[in-house]
Amino acid sequence: MVLVGILIGTITMTDNTSDLETTTQTNYVEKVLNKDKITEIDIDINETDWDWLIANASKKEPRSCNITINGTTFYNVGINPKGNSSLTSIASDDTTDRFSLKLDFGAYVEGQTCFGLEKIALNNVISDTSYMKETLSYDLFEFMGVATPAYSYSNIKLNGKDWGLYTAVEVIDESFVERQFGTTKGNLYKPESMDMGGDNAGGNDRGPMPNNANEQKNGEIPASDAKEQNPGKTNEAPKATEEVPKTADKEAQGGMDIGGMMGAGKGADLKYTGDSASNYSTIQEGAVFKTTSDKDFEKVIKMIKNLDSGSNLEKYLDVDEILRFFAANTFLVNLDGYAGGMYHNYYLYEKDGVFQILPWDLNMSFAGMSMSDGTKAINFPIDMPVTGALENAPLIGQLLKVPEYKELYHSYLKEISEKYINSGVYEDSIVKIDKLINGYVKKDATALYTYEEYTKATPMMLTFGLDRAKSIDAQLEGKQPSTTYGTMATTLDLSSLGGMEMGGKGIIGGDNKAADIGKVDGDKAGGDAKSAMPDMANMQSAMKIVQEADGKELTAEQKESLKALGVDEDMASNLKNMGAGGGFGPGGNTGNQSIMQIGMIVLSVVLLLLGLLFVFKFKRKRFRSK
Repeated sequence: MVLVGILIGTITMTDNTSDLETTTQTNYVEKVLNKDKITEIDIDINETDWDWLIANASKKEPRSCNITINGTTFYNVGINPKGNSSLTSIASDDTTDRFSLKLDFGAYVEGQTCFGLEKIALNNVISDTSYMKETLSYDLFEFMGVATPAYSYSNIKLNGKDWGLYTAVEVIDESFVERQFGTTKGNLYKPESMDMGGDNAGGNDRGPMPNNANEQKNGEIPASDAKEQNPGKTNEAPKATEEVPKTADKEAQGGMDIGGMMGAGKGADLKYTGDSASNYSTIQEGAVFKTTSDKDFEKVIKMIKNLDSGSNLEKYLDVDEILRFFAANTFLVNLDGYAGGMYHNYYLYEKDGVFQILPWDLNMSFAGMSMSDGTKAINFPIDMPVTGALENAPLIGQLLKVPEYKELYHSYLKEISEKYINSGVYEDSIVKIDKLINGYVKKDATALYTYEEYTKATPMMLTFGLDRAKSIDAQLEGKQPSTTYGTMATTLDLSSLGGMEMGGKGIIGGDNKAADIGKVDGDKAGGDAKSAMPDMANMQSAMKIVQEADGKELTAEQKESLKALGVDEDMASNLKNMGAGGGFGPGGNTGNQSIMQIGMIVLSVVLLLLGLLFVFKFKRKRFRSK
C-alpha cells in the first residue's frame, strides 16, 4: 500500500506539470521563493485533518495534504503548525486560527522536494503590522554578505478559499547549505532554548505522527505507514587589549536576561562550562544533519572553549561573517535571538572546524521585542548590543574586546548607514514591497491587523531606518553614547509597528496587555489545565521570595508562601533558574530593579508557562476563511 501510494503520488505530480525538473536541481528560488513575485499556495487538506491540526496545534504534529504552488501540485506533503510564543498567542485567541505553518515535502514521500526545496516555513506576520519586518531584515543580512534563507510573500488558499498573505521562507537545512555554500559538508545546528513543542521549524524533526483520521486519498500515504524522516581561517586572532563594559544602563538592557531559564545553561549562549558534551545539549540536540556524530560535535566544544579564552578566534570562527551578522542585528535592534538573552532563533554552520552564525525568525526585529519606546529603539547602543551582560553573549562580547574587530564591526555599521539607508536602497525596498503586497494586505482574509494599521506602519518603517542610521552615525562619531541609550530625538511611533504588547495581535495573545497577562482563564488556556496562572502581582511576590533564597534551596516556609501565591514547584524552579542566569536585572544585579524590568521578566515567565499549559488539549471556536 505504501509503494502504491508513492507511485500514484509521483505519477500524478508528474502528469500535472510538464516543466517539473528533477528534485536534485536547486532552482526553487526562482520558481517558488522569488521575492519579486507573490507565491500562490493552495492547501488541499481533509477537513477533519485540518480541524485536528488546529485543535492540537501545540503538539506540532503533521498531517498529510496536497500543496499546489504556482500551478504545480505536490502530493502527500506534511503540514503542521509552527512557532513558540507566536503559536501560543494564536492558540489562546478564539477569534483566529491563523497559525504559522511548516510544509515538509519529504514527510510521507521519501526524497520528494519542491524543485529541490525540502521544507517551507509559512509565517503569519504576527507582531508586525507592516508585513515587512522579516523580509526587510533578511534583505539587510543578505546585503551584509550573511547567508540568508530565500523568501517570498505567499497568498494562501485553504481548500480553494482565501486564507491570507503570509511570508514563505526557506527552512535552513541541507538544501539551504548546498545552495549557499555549494556543498552539504559540515554540520548545522539550531540551538532552540525556547522550544516548547518538539519542532524548531527546520532542525531535528521528530518525524510524522500516526494519522487515522481519514482513508487514503489522492495517492496519500497514511501517516501510520509513512517512513520517518529525520530531517576557514587558521591564523591566530589578535589579542584582546580592550576592556568591554559588562552591561549598559538598566534601561538599555531592560532587565530581561532570561537565558538561564530558557536553556542557555545547556550551551545556547555559547558560554564555556566544561568539556562534557552534556553541558551543551541544547546545541547538540539541535543538530540538523542526521550525519552529525559525537566526534563532529567535539568541534563545537573546542570552538566554545577557545571563544571563552579569546584565543585562536579566527581558527574556529568566521570572524568577518560574525561581525557582519551582528552589525545587521544591532541596526535592526533584533532582541528575539542570540542577542536578546533567550539565545534562540539562530543557526550555527560549521565547515572544517570554522563556525558562522545565521539569522532566523525575524518578525520581532525593528525593536519588536522588549521595547516600547521609539526613542530608545532608535538610540539602542551599538557597543552594548545585547540584553543583560555582554559577557553572557560571548560570540559578540569576546570579539568586541579586540580593537581590530571592534573597528571592523563599526565599519560595517557605517556601511549599513551609508550604503543601505542613506543611499536610498532601504526606501526603495519599502516602496517596492508596498507596491507588491498592498492589494493583498487590503483583502487578507485572516489578517491580524487592519489595512489602516498597515498603511500607518509603512511610513514608520522608513522613519525607523532613517533615524536609526542617524543615531548610529552619532554614536560612531562620539556625539552620542554607544554603551548606553542616547538622547537623539525621533518621530518614530514604535507602537504602530506591532510587537510584544503593542496592541493588535502581539505575541502575548489577542488584545491582551501586559497588565492582564497573568489573568488567563484556566479553561480557555487548556481545557484540562489544573488551574489558572497566578496574576502579575503574585508573580512579582513570588520572584521576591525566590530572590531572597539567593540561589539556595527554598525553605519549607518559602515553598508554602509560593504555593499560596499559586506558584508550584516547577514554576519556582524556573524562577530560580532565571535568577541564576542573571535574570534579575542587568548582569544579574537585583538591587535596583524598576517596575518595567520586573514586568518584562514576568512577561517572559508567563510566555513560557503559557506554552506548557497549551500542551493540554483545548476546545476553541473555529475561524473559517471568508
